[in-house]
Amino acid sequence: MMMGGPSGTFIGHFGPGLVFIALGLWWIIEMILNGARKENDPIERILYLPIIKICALFVGGFFEIPNSGWYPMDWVMGWHHTTVYMAFALSGIVDLLARKEILSQRTTYVAFAGACLIGALLFFGHGIGPGVEGTCHTIVMLLFFIVGFFTILEVIKPSWNLEWFRFGAMISLGVWFCITAWLLYISGWDLYDHVREAQVWLLFSWMILAITTFTTISSIVVKAKWRRANI
Repeated sequence: MMMGGPSGTFIGHFGPGLVFIALGLWWIIEMILNGARKENDPIERILYLPIIKICALFVGGFFEIPNSGWYPMDWVMGWHHTTVYMAFALSGIVDLLARKEILSQRTTYVAFAGACLIGALLFFGHGIGPGVEGTCHTIVMLLFFIVGFFTILEVIKPSWNLEWFRFGAMISLGVWFCITAWLLYISGWDLYDHVREAQVWLLFSWMILAITTFTTISSIVVKAKWRRANI
């Protein structure tokens, strides 16, 4: 059966978006509270975040694991989303193992990057094509990849101090998830209108400009605070 509307659900996009925004903002707040990261720091410096990653699997799974009444495309999309939750839950388990010194602290970055790259792969599988929905998923895929890419670079070159790029990319991913939820389920847009499709890229560009400005100002403020504390 062909479906006229978008696959998935509003909460399946908006909920993860809020979580990703909160995570990116927390990383910035953590820089204010705990100072600059050291090379041997794990990606999550507090215990609560690994636990939240693991719990998110059960919360997300409640909404996303499909049942026999779902349309075939929704069924596949539901398992796509649930698999991403699984990947981040595994990242949380790696965080806990690193805290016990069973694994190295750097593996926490690798596991988190892996979860993001799985997200990128599965959103590629969501359907990268024309239309508003396809364009939104293309951008989600791109942002997942960018977060994973910068996280991997932190492992390879920790001296480059690329964490602020990861912070900004994570907030961008979260905001875009929320925008996607609005576009697909609330906006009332014709999802096959080429003009609307072009507007999606415009919204994305504005979002990147806004979050880049926010992240840059945040990094300047934080570093100024560190300098004053060291005087």
